[in-house]
Amino acid sequence: MRLHSIVLKDIFRRKTKLLVGVLGVIIAASAIVAVITTFTAASDSLYEESSKFGANIIIRPETNSIPLIEGSTAVGSISTGENYIDESKLPDIYTIENSANLAVVAPRLYGIAKIGNSSLSSSLSTSSSVIMMGVDPEQEPIIKQWWKLDGRWISGEDGGRTEVMLGSDIAKPLGLVAGSTITLTNGNNSIDGDVVAVIETTGGSEDGYIITSLKTAQYLFDNEGKVSSIEVRALCNDCPVEEMSRQIEGALPNVESRAMSQIVQSEMALIKRTQSSAMAVSIITLLVSALTVASTMLASVNEKLKEIGIMRAVGASDRQIVSMLLLEGAIIGAIGGSLGFVLGTLVSFVAAPLLLSVTPSPIWILLPAAAGVSITVGMIASVIPAKHALNIDPAEVLRSV
Repeated sequence: MRLHSIVLKDIFRRKTKLLVGVLGVIIAASAIVAVITTFTAASDSLYEESSKFGANIIIRPETNSIPLIEGSTAVGSISTGENYIDESKLPDIYTIENSANLAVVAPRLYGIAKIGNSSLSSSLSTSSSVIMMGVDPEQEPIIKQWWKLDGRWISGEDGGRTEVMLGSDIAKPLGLVAGSTITLTNGNNSIDGDVVAVIETTGGSEDGYIITSLKTAQYLFDNEGKVSSIEVRALCNDCPVEEMSRQIEGALPNVESRAMSQIVQSEMALIKRTQSSAMAVSIITLLVSALTVASTMLASVNEKLKEIGIMRAVGASDRQIVSMLLLEGAIIGAIGGSLGFVLGTLVSFVAAPLLLSVTPSPIWILLPAAAGVSITVGMIASVIPAKHALNIDPAEVLRSV
């Protein structure tokens, strides 16, 4: 009779012992799968939430600071260099080595304009200066997901009129709301704007801005093809942001690229903590699984002392005895690992929404992984019982028959 036939026959003859061993592996494997599936969903959710933090790389024109010294006393400094970045250079950002980690590239142009409106007071209609920010209507909404608008995002030019959004610090004092019209001027340039949204208070500088499309701002400030800064959102679940900043400086001459390390470090720390928690639970459950299988296998060997002794007496080699026990452990691991994947996935579907408010998805690659790890654990757990089996004295067993 072949070795595997003996093992299978013996396993199904001792169904209770088989059930105990398989159950231990199922619990361990299901715990591992549930933890990994749940924390993977939590990490993905964390990344999606962290994308609302805004940019984590800021690109500005390079400037040089020249100290002003009178006698032996420093009285300040002046900055020299270009004030703008050529918009035509933006595609060069996507040539960096880590371009796959770029999620959003949002150019901006800032300037001072005068605001007027027939419904405003005469003192405000021609002489009030405001900060105007031109943005990419497609990219900016992605990088500013947390903004709450009374209205909608700008969509660029429409029928010759400009769409603008107002910060709350401008809209409230002037009594402007979505649907109002304003006139913005700078030198000889002038545009009529339709207010499509008022941004609820954010606590940031945008509360005092008028926001319009980049092309409109370039026209108003006579800066066609120029941007003041570029905000970049990198995929920071695995991206080297500091290195990306250096790569951007290499791709775009005469710019300064700075990583907002605090945001990046906070994101990475949260993700690492979830991964560490998952790993700790996984190690514990693996140890429990190994002990359960080892106990089951050791009990099996004790029950089969006579059988093993007779097999050795009739010529079974040590290798065959060990192989038989290792195969039994592997079968227990394979069954327990496969069923554990199913149970663990179902547990994560129930636990993740309750504990972390996330909805996980099955991670099918964990099926062969869970089975493989469980088989390995089952075989390792069979080592001690196998050594015990090799110490059985055939002569002693035959005398007791």
